[in-house]
Amino acid sequence: MATQLRHLADLGTRPNITVRVVPFQAGFPLGTPVGPFVALDFKPDVKGVAEPTVIYVESYTGDMYLEGEADVGKYRRAFATIQHVAMDAVTSRNMLRQCARRES
Repeated sequence: MATQLRHLADLGTRPNITVRVVPFQAGFPLGTPVGPFVALDFKPDVKGVAEPTVIYVESYTGDMYLEGEADVGKYRRAFATIQHVAMDAVTSRNMLRQCARRES
């Protein structure tokens, strides 16, 4: 596990990756657990037209692509709430490295 924790901490030093840890004390900031999801935002094409945002949710029984404004808004608010309670990137990296040292 120490190797995995160090790997996560090291990933967080890359310019295109941010690793932030939600502390245990935060509990479920949305009142219920939210599983993994990806917000797919598309850049405008040469005519300046962008495809609408799609939320991709993978679950045990299959995957879903959510395109409705209400669904996209709900996931954007969930992401903002989770970001609000998460530790910043530097504190998260330090905590991961500290846990890795304890595991070694």
